[in-house]
Amino acid sequence: MDLFSLFRGCVLEGRWDYVVPAYKNNSEFHKIKINESRGTALHVAVNDGRMELVNTLVGAIIEHEGREVLRDDSALRSTDERGDTPLHLAASRGFIGMCKCIIGEFGERKDLIKVMNNKGESPLFRAVLTCQTNTFVYLYHVSKDLDVPLRNNDGDTILHGAIWRELLDLAIIITHCYPGLVDTRNKDGTTPLKVLACKPSAFRSGTNLQWWKHILYYCILVEPLDTDKAIKSYMEKVDKRHDDRELKVNIENEGKKAHKIFTPQKYARVIRFVKNAVRLAFEGLSVSGLGVTAEDLKAIKKIRQKHKWGRQLLNIFMTRPYESYMGISGGQPFMRPNVGGNKQDQPFITQQQLQTSSRPEEHRRIDESATRKEEKETTFVGMAKAGIVEVVNELQNKVPSSLHDKESLVVVAMKNIKLHKLGEAHHVDKRETAFLAAAKNGIVEIVFAVQAKIPSAVHETNSNNENVLLVAVKNRQTKVVEVLKKHLDKDLFASLILEVDNRENTVLHLAAGTSGNSERSWQIAGAAMQMMWDIKWFQYMRALVPEHFTFRTNKDDKTAGEIFKQKHKDLVKESSEWLKETSNSCSVVAALIAGVSFATSSTVPGGTDKGKPELEGQPAFDAFAIASLIGLCFSVTALIMFLAILTSRKQAQDFRKSLPLKLLFGLSSLFVSIASMLVSFCAAHFFVLKDKYKNILFPVYIATCLPVTFYAVVQFPLYADLLKAIFKKVPQPSITSSQF
Repeated sequence: MDLFSLFRGCVLEGRWDYVVPAYKNNSEFHKIKINESRGTALHVAVNDGRMELVNTLVGAIIEHEGREVLRDDSALRSTDERGDTPLHLAASRGFIGMCKCIIGEFGERKDLIKVMNNKGESPLFRAVLTCQTNTFVYLYHVSKDLDVPLRNNDGDTILHGAIWRELLDLAIIITHCYPGLVDTRNKDGTTPLKVLACKPSAFRSGTNLQWWKHILYYCILVEPLDTDKAIKSYMEKVDKRHDDRELKVNIENEGKKAHKIFTPQKYARVIRFVKNAVRLAFEGLSVSGLGVTAEDLKAIKKIRQKHKWGRQLLNIFMTRPYESYMGISGGQPFMRPNVGGNKQDQPFITQQQLQTSSRPEEHRRIDESATRKEEKETTFVGMAKAGIVEVVNELQNKVPSSLHDKESLVVVAMKNIKLHKLGEAHHVDKRETAFLAAAKNGIVEIVFAVQAKIPSAVHETNSNNENVLLVAVKNRQTKVVEVLKKHLDKDLFASLILEVDNRENTVLHLAAGTSGNSERSWQIAGAAMQMMWDIKWFQYMRALVPEHFTFRTNKDDKTAGEIFKQKHKDLVKESSEWLKETSNSCSVVAALIAGVSFATSSTVPGGTDKGKPELEGQPAFDAFAIASLIGLCFSVTALIMFLAILTSRKQAQDFRKSLPLKLLFGLSSLFVSIASMLVSFCAAHFFVLKDKYKNILFPVYIATCLPVTFYAVVQFPLYADLLKAIFKKVPQPSITSSQF
């Protein structure tokens, strides 16, 4: 076994007492790859969080290479299989002490911050992607005078990356440190504002909370992020801490402390009193058993804080609305040779290039070369890459020689059909603006803000020629439609309604379910409820459009009504089956209760004297008589309602009001009949038990009523959904983000 193999084995086994002397005495060990995934010994030490060991290894490297001059072949630039240097690893894990050790106390080796990995990510970029706010702030201060790459190979800037991961507090800090990134587009032409418009969970309108959590949401007080104080607080912590184990900051807790704004003394006592009152109220709810726990409060506060930061970030974008909306540096990312020594060129963007929108000639030549390569590819292989099986089969039958193309058909098809499907799933519509993306995702705050600042945005369309109203209707974003209807001029709103997409679909066709919106279900459970809200949505849109839209056809020569019937065949069938099963079960129970109630009503407790009840005039007897009559009446009513549902035609239009009302009356009558039956039962036995068991009589009655209470609690969600389906004017909007 040679020395290098022995060295690798010692590092893997953690025998650093053998590794360190060899590392200090022989510089050849500095760049030895332990294995492809773990990089060098320094990579392993950083990855394991060994601060003292990192200091020792870095000191050995500096002693051999020199402290002031960082060579291009320096061991500190060595990379692992992902192209990460030790500084990349330290930055991504929040080890600021290690970052300071590698860079130098006075920034002697800060050029390492410019090195990019295989994905074109600098250590600064890695700190953002892993939400290491402390590390980002430190690296930003160290590299203020450097041209640090702020964009990766995919064309996204650090601001894009922070918003994609919904690190909104960090995104706000980035806009403060690099204001030019606010209007910088990626290679797909996507601005940071558009990325924010794809994050409905960052706003109140895109979050669905239960009613009691909705109340708690507005009771919790949160504060906006004070960027200057936050950065100052982070830097103070960097200067004070030396133990790297203490450097990994809990972003939530530290952020909350750093983000506080000083309040005038006269208001501080009032705010403190309100907070204590709210806290005591929450503790009372938790003790009372209503399900409010400390974890719930923390989760709701986290959501509220996130929405606060989302709105704050939106306000930052709206300070320069046109620049943030349109962007200034679209197109492909800028190119230059990788500083880290990788063979391929890396796209990047630096602070000096934020105001530059021209494309270098070198990049244009690369695009032309790629175009020529595509021209050489035959149609047959191209179709295989696209996964178009029908065309491939036809070409193979008519032109057998196509099988002998340079690239194998089978290999190409198997390799690219998956990529083709993935591309469809993540298709980026370059004509879709932030305004349309916000409408698509139901973010009312962005729709309203952009429309107020840039009124012409309402006339924009995407690649399917869909304007903002068509996009909102297609994706079932009812709140967006309501906002547009309320805030736009009547003539402007009417003109938006008259527009059609590239398939001649009107808003009524899209509301009927032409395409797209089948992927977004309503925020209500059950196929029957979905059907009720689908027809409610269709009828709501039909009331907004001109009368002739009912008969207007699209390019497939279909009216909106025909499309609705076609798209809802399966849903009508599924809903009918659910109603049938529910009605069968409930009608059996209603029939049993009706029989019991009839027998009870014809039985008189205590007997009769010449046809007159012996116990007449006593409160318990009156309660028995009235309850038995009510039970008989409502059990028969429930039975009739469920039989009416079973004999209904169950057509699509019946799900608007007819079937929901019958089901609502049936369930309500069944509940009342069960409660009445129990009351009559307890009242009749009162005369038997009142003398012998009077001390425990009422607890027994309460225990007897527990099944009714349990039934009411279980059925309440269904009952509430029925009430919404019948009486709510507009359905609950479709929300892609799931909360609670």
